Amino acid sequence: MKHLKESFLVLGLGRFGSSVLKELARLGYDVVGADKNEKVLQDEELQDAASYLAEGDVTSTAFLEELNVTNFDAVVVSMGDDFESAILTVLALKDLGCETVYAKANDQKRGRGLKGAGATDVFFPEEETGRRVAYHIANPGILQYIRLSPYCSGLEMTVPEDFIGKSLTELDFRNRYKALVVMVTSQTEETPVVSPAPDYIFQPGDTIFTVGAEKDLERLRRKFY
Repeated sequence: MKHLKESFLVLGLGRFGSSVLKELARLGYDVVGADKNEKVLQDEELQDAASYLAEGDVTSTAFLEELNVTNFDAVVVSMGDDFESAILTVLALKDLGCETVYAKANDQKRGRGLKGAGATDVFFPEEETGRRVAYHIANPGILQYIRLSPYCSGLEMTVPEDFIGKSLTELDFRNRYKALVVMVTSQTEETPVVSPAPDYIFQPGDTIFTVGAEKDLERLRRKFY
């Protein structure tokens, strides 16, 4: 369970970067954003969401040093349309000592280049929304977040340690968390267990997919991740 408030830095505030920043802020994290475009930084929604917005060249090592990039738990590089700048930024961040760097890429080839430059993980906006990326960045244990309807969402996560060795009945999962476990993927089963029985015992390495109201899944996420 997390006890300390984490902080994140988003470099490049186009549509994707802005979406990630806003969602991280909505999840309750401190988020700083940076972009060289002054007009982008004047967006009121961004200003309300971010702890701070900085204008500058994010490929510049001097500017990154001013931002104290190593003080953040993770840095997001969102400049997929400018591959050269993205590469330079990832390299600069790694040279400065940043351990966790996520990067946006427009295709698999560029994604491999960013990984080669030192990116911890790469995201593809065509395949993943800013909201899902924000969940993954903030909570590595959260594998997938899907909004199924205005009233119902789905959350795939690694099984919390507190669940291991216990059954759904023992956990009183449905009543306690107001969510339904619809599938479990286990390392000991060849195929996923759909609609697991109440006496299913959670094992290390399990991943569970739950559905429920967004507010209830958010409470579940906050409790364990």
